[in-house]
Amino acid sequence: MRLTNDAHGRGRTALRRCVGAAVAGIMAAMMMTGPMASAQASPADAAPAGTVADAGGNKHFMVYYRAWRDVTMKGVNTSLPDDNWMSMYDIPYGIDVVNVFSYVPPGQEDLAQPFYDKLKAEYAPYLHSRGIRLVRGIGYDSVTNGFRRYVAERGGSVQDATDADYEAFADHLVATYMTEVGLDGLDIDMETYPSAADIAISDRVITALSTRIGPKSGDPEHTMLLYDTNGSEMGPFKDVADCFDYVAYQQYGSDSSRTADAAADYEQYIPSSRFVPGLAFPEEQDHNRWFDAAEPYESSNIHDVASYSFDHRLGGMFLYALDRDGRTYDQDDLNHIKPSNLLWTKTAIAQSSGVTLEQSKEAASHFLDRMERTKAVPGEVRQAVAAATNLYEANKAVLGKDWDQGYSNTYDPALELQLKGIDIAGLQSSIDRADALIADAHTPADARMILRMARDAAVAGLADRLYTEDQVAQWSDTLAKAIAVVPVDQPTPDPSDNPGAVDPAPTPDPKPEPKPEVKPEVKPETKPVPTGNSAASGLSDGSVSGTTVAANAGKVAARLSETGASIAAAAAACAVLLFAAIGVVALRRR
Repeated sequence: MRLTNDAHGRGRTALRRCVGAAVAGIMAAMMMTGPMASAQASPADAAPAGTVADAGGNKHFMVYYRAWRDVTMKGVNTSLPDDNWMSMYDIPYGIDVVNVFSYVPPGQEDLAQPFYDKLKAEYAPYLHSRGIRLVRGIGYDSVTNGFRRYVAERGGSVQDATDADYEAFADHLVATYMTEVGLDGLDIDMETYPSAADIAISDRVITALSTRIGPKSGDPEHTMLLYDTNGSEMGPFKDVADCFDYVAYQQYGSDSSRTADAAADYEQYIPSSRFVPGLAFPEEQDHNRWFDAAEPYESSNIHDVASYSFDHRLGGMFLYALDRDGRTYDQDDLNHIKPSNLLWTKTAIAQSSGVTLEQSKEAASHFLDRMERTKAVPGEVRQAVAAATNLYEANKAVLGKDWDQGYSNTYDPALELQLKGIDIAGLQSSIDRADALIADAHTPADARMILRMARDAAVAGLADRLYTEDQVAQWSDTLAKAIAVVPVDQPTPDPSDNPGAVDPAPTPDPKPEPKPEVKPEVKPETKPVPTGNSAASGLSDGSVSGTTVAANAGKVAARLSETGASIAAAAAACAVLLFAAIGVVALRRR
């Protein structure tokens, strides 16, 4: 609804009170939801419609997440003094399986417990909301000798063991390694040459496990059973091959020629779509030298194996030691814990799922377009994207080679491809129009304030880590209402007509991104964010006062605080409340 200049003058006092109260509500919401985090660094509450992990069809991308390097673990399984930097909120999109790899030395259990508490209460629900399954590795010895110990402790023996004993042991493994910490499956790590007696035990244990987890269980969509190995010893595998979702093949330090040989070995028992080769990043203080992630990218094992996996329709690929992405075998890297922009992992996800160079460039440009209103994009960044000749170069143009060496430390190409499917062109156009009106000296101060709030809420939302179609529609609607507040007889300026006008919308100077911190205590489950319309229900009778608006804004702020909503959601919801009130004020003026 547009107001005439005459109506605007008569209602100025009521409008100012309404605006002032709503501004107070928005400020309260901002304070209650915490300071505005970096748009690229805040963890997402939930995935957008659909899941990015589905982009590769049946392809898997698994990462080994070394639990002792999570931010919640301090001084566990390490002699290095450096603080850990990574949390499970940092896991890139496009990953569908996370292998929680953990070793806790005796006596350090209490130091490790905070991680397992957070894993079950927050990390696992958050990752589940993104369609990710979590597994935990157990050694082959834990299956064979583990069963021997289990029956011995109960007064029995392997020779006398019954099916019920194997079933009970399977329940014990599931409870101990999975359900106790909120996980979805087990990864049996077989790196030995077992005896016939060992194989007889493992076959029966695996068979019992397969009725509980994995492709033969009653819940194959939400559970997993993996076979993890570095060789082609078929004895412990051939008779239970159908019990596993796939084979995770460790071929660290090797190119695709080894992939081809191993895949051929296992094709006797499984299709190639269930064979998943894996490589590794350099671990700290490790004597192994794999060199899987070494520039130039197109000569690296990661490029070679990821390309081979896609071209030959394998099951995907995996990477070990996610937090060590980008590290080298130089002494400084080997003896320190450093943050990573996960450039190699993000590129491998794209390469192994068949993302094209053109798609990669489009994703990068989309990200830069939605970020540039909050952080200026240097021309050389866009030039580097345009000049890229492979996926690694396109991603590196935005991320940089290492932490703090690029435009963004946390740009996520797989997520951006998903967001690219949400049309934001109309919202961007409305933001441009709002900027022009804000800069126009003829725009009344009250209208400018309203425009500024709606415009900033939309810009903050677009610069967040992710957003949904519904959110974009809400920001667009709110901004349209704000634009409608401008007097009808005032010409709407073209943005290009006011290059030096009053009160331009500022663009902050680029600032280096902060070092990673422990993620804020964001509840991982998705909760509905209340809209301004519901909070403003008391306004429908036409009686509007600054007190009523402020009170309802306070309710919105309190509810947003409970849900852990982002600052963009807080501003947007309170802005909707503001315009509900403005609409009533306008009606009263007529």
